[in-house]
Amino acid sequence: RKKKPSSYQKAKQEFERINTEKANKAEEIQRRKEEREKAMKEHKQRRQETFRMLSQKTKKGQPRLQLQMEHLLSKIQANR
Repeated sequence: RKKKPSSYQKAKQEFERINTEKANKAEEIQRRKEEREKAMKEHKQRRQETFRMLSQKTKKGQPRLQLQMEHLLSKIQANR
């Protein structure tokens, strides 16, 4: 035959349950924040690479059309 938990034990269990829920929620928030920061960093890096590639100029200051065409071609192929 099992004994009923006392009010102190019930309160302690409830307190522990609430603390574990808070900890799990905090971990989830931290994980989402890290994922978001990582995605933003990767996006920024891709944009910088694209800008660097598309802003290249010839000796006379004209834009390098070959790089622009390659960029457009890769975008078209990625959409397929």
